[in-house]
Amino acid sequence: MFTRSLVRYAFEPVAQKKFDEILEPICRGRKNLGLAISGGVDSMALAILCKRVRKFKMPSITAFIVDHRLRPQSTTEAQSVANYLGQLGMKHEILTLNWGDVSNPSQIANLESTARRMRFQALGRACAAAGIYTLLLAHHADDQAETVLARIHAGYLGTGLTAIQPKMPIGECHGMHGVSKSGYRRHLDPGAGYLPFFVESGGVQVHRPLLDFTKSELIATCTTKCIKWHEDATNADQTLTPRNAIRKLLQSQVLPAALNSDRLRRLAAHKRSQLTACESKATVYFERCSVEIDTADSSVSFQIHPDIETQLSREKDCQLVAAVLMRKFFSLVEEQNKLALKDLCRSVGFIFPTVFQDWQPSSNNVNIGNVTLAQDPYQENETDEQKRYLIFSRPVKAPEQFTQTLLEVTEGNHSTSKEPIWTETKLFHDRWWIKLRYIPANVPAGTTVVIRFLKQGESLKAYQWRERMGLDLLPSGKLRNTIPVIVKTTKVKHSDGSEGIKEEILAFPSVGLTCPDCSRPKIKKGRVTESGMADDSPWQYTCVYKDINFRESENHTRKGRPWKKGTRPFSNFPMF
Repeated sequence: MFTRSLVRYAFEPVAQKKFDEILEPICRGRKNLGLAISGGVDSMALAILCKRVRKFKMPSITAFIVDHRLRPQSTTEAQSVANYLGQLGMKHEILTLNWGDVSNPSQIANLESTARRMRFQALGRACAAAGIYTLLLAHHADDQAETVLARIHAGYLGTGLTAIQPKMPIGECHGMHGVSKSGYRRHLDPGAGYLPFFVESGGVQVHRPLLDFTKSELIATCTTKCIKWHEDATNADQTLTPRNAIRKLLQSQVLPAALNSDRLRRLAAHKRSQLTACESKATVYFERCSVEIDTADSSVSFQIHPDIETQLSREKDCQLVAAVLMRKFFSLVEEQNKLALKDLCRSVGFIFPTVFQDWQPSSNNVNIGNVTLAQDPYQENETDEQKRYLIFSRPVKAPEQFTQTLLEVTEGNHSTSKEPIWTETKLFHDRWWIKLRYIPANVPAGTTVVIRFLKQGESLKAYQWRERMGLDLLPSGKLRNTIPVIVKTTKVKHSDGSEGIKEEILAFPSVGLTCPDCSRPKIKKGRVTESGMADDSPWQYTCVYKDINFRESENHTRKGRPWKKGTRPFSNFPMF
């Protein structure tokens, strides 16, 4: 049920001019814009402010209303919000969450985080389907204060208190192609004579243009503009979520002055400003370092510019700048959301011993997550100014957990169509986006194609490869077990009538090594052609490296494969 405030608030509404100034750079170059609308006063204020933009030409707006189906009246409320947005002349769409076989989803464990994940995934899919890559959320200044207090209670320090970010990739959508940092191929070219190489970019970005405004200002905005909103009673239940209890504490004003909303917001702004300054300084240092990336085995080698350690020691926040710099190196290999700055102190001490004197290396390498940092073992008698370091993947402890199915053909879904079909794109090991093209009529029922790691001791001698150098193209030693392999599994009948399983390796997609039945798509003028056949191969694949903050320069290079056939590459093949 919608309500309208009958109280005249002492707070001024959000100034349309100020909101327009915040929103204009967000909308620049965009044709479509998405709004996440719950029907509460926050999102309704966002909707009417977007509707009344005057300073610039507003992109086409679509409002998305999520029906969580956690309460009997939720569907009716979602439809009520949609109808009201229609009266305001705003395009809208209701997204209904599917809880599957769960009869009473409100009783499941971790309901708040589960509902959040499902909500963002529904929003992400809807945005990508509509060609919308900018989604506005209605988080405001009071939400910021609540988040900072919640993180203080949880023991966060330093950059952990930056709290809600004004801009970031859409949350909870990791691994969803076209939604999470993907959907657009960015071309990297190491120079003449090498095949082109692509990395993913794009995806849906979340923006929060209301973080400078309080909830009281948003209420005043809706009141003065005669906009109705819906009050969700669950937001006032202190026993339902920790966030509700924190909200009540802040509203009661019983906390010390150092923990009032205004102080908490200023703390978050200060920490965010500090981190931004450190990011800028780390970027300058990163550009000066020699960096080479090998996308075949997802490894990086780098050399620190000899002046950087001295310059770092003079920085006010030297350890934080050094940690941000190290994260830039690691994020070329590992997913950045797995690289908390507090966990990078060991790598800082390893590379910059004078900057982080509290930690001294006890071994010749540092392990962080699924990667290892080590000094290049092939260097001998080097000086400190010549030291080169490596970051490379470690063989995972349970490789079977990373296996992903690209295709599974059963009697029920088998087709005799001869039109090529591309499978869904899968993110393998947070590094490579891979998909497969096949002709249904050529694939019998009982066929499965997966992406997995090479098994320990798995023999490759029985395979014939298109490339003349064959297995010599693969990384050596244990690194061979850290790259993706596409494997086809079929059911076979033995001479005695029993059934068995036959496995066949189709390709090492990151290396470009394929069997005779598999190939990469054609490349024309630096563009990948995914329509039609590259040749008579029954299988094709694409393999594109994850989104990375890396562009070629004099200092930043990648290892590539020469155009000339039969010429041995430095170490890796292109992604296609």
